[in-house]
Amino acid sequence: MFAVLAWSGPALLGVYGVLTSIELVAIYLAGFEFHTFTTRRYARRPSPRALGRSLACHRKMLLVSTPLAVIGAGLAAWLLGLNLGWVEYLSFLIVVATGVAVQETVRFIVLIHRPVMSVVVSFIRTASWQPAALLCLSAPSPLLPMLALWAVAALMSLVLAAWLLRAALWRRVRIPLRYLAHGLLKGRNYYLTANAAVLQGNLERFVLQTFLGPAAVGVYAFFQSLASTLPALVQSAVLNLWLPSLLKDFGQRRSGRFTTLRRAALRALAVSALLSVGVAVGAAALSLLSGHREYIPLLWMLGVLLVGQIVQVWTQPVHLALYAAHRDRALMILSLTVLAASSVLGILLVRSAGVQGAVMSQLAGGLMLGLARSGLFRFYLKRNVI
Repeated sequence: MFAVLAWSGPALLGVYGVLTSIELVAIYLAGFEFHTFTTRRYARRPSPRALGRSLACHRKMLLVSTPLAVIGAGLAAWLLGLNLGWVEYLSFLIVVATGVAVQETVRFIVLIHRPVMSVVVSFIRTASWQPAALLCLSAPSPLLPMLALWAVAALMSLVLAAWLLRAALWRRVRIPLRYLAHGLLKGRNYYLTANAAVLQGNLERFVLQTFLGPAAVGVYAFFQSLASTLPALVQSAVLNLWLPSLLKDFGQRRSGRFTTLRRAALRALAVSALLSVGVAVGAAALSLLSGHREYIPLLWMLGVLLVGQIVQVWTQPVHLALYAAHRDRALMILSLTVLAASSVLGILLVRSAGVQGAVMSQLAGGLMLGLARSGLFRFYLKRNVI
């Protein structure tokens, strides 16, 4: 990110930043959060047969989810005025199409207690191609080789994910359509919840692109991407390890569930705080060593974004506990309320204060989400229904 900003300017980084947001939103919108039905069933009674049945469900769902994600992402890129060439479009849509499948398989790789391999799959898809992409920054159109490399890495990650689940992936299991419909109905509340969270996290990029263009998105995306390494690393190093325990303990209301939650939250807070210091120090050092001292006065934006991310990461185990306890409707109302408030605030702040307004909007959204999660958990705790 720093190299792209320093060598190619904020406009290229802005286009890439908008594309990554479109990809993420498209995958979530088209995925229907069907995994909320299959993963909870598998977590209650894990077995090779249950895993095969769950993956068979997702194979059928991909026949609908994949084309929806591809069409939605292509349309969004066009509406936001990104002006991609046909090869760039094709590469980007390959990334989106493979992302729908990888998103689902990674969750099951975690549930079969292989969190390290889930990190490897995600790393290949999201980061392995980036060093090679730096060699393309001097090209006349650097976005084209960047997207092509991303597409190749995305295909490789899909192959690895399928290989890791090969024993269960090709089990012949008959899945009636009414069973899929039942799962979609069960996951409808969490579908709105998850998509509200994803839209909230990417809203500012779309607003900046609409009102100020890709250069403004580039400056904001640089700092947001640095801050976003926090939840990604904590998810891999902490939350993925605690996820099976949280699902089982709160799903079955085990006596030690609150101890599990407290340990997961404290571990997430400690790791995120330490990583935040490292990210901030690293960003300052890169600015000084590369001679780009003009970014030093802007580092306050990174600090503000990191605070918002720490609050969200800290309360993510609370969210998972509520999810495991089947409080989907309450989580949906919470997320949609926070999204509505963040959307209005984001538009107002971006129009009045530009990139700085987007940063403050992101902080406000993170604080609102964290406080709302804690308040909702205490509400159920006082009534002894969680």
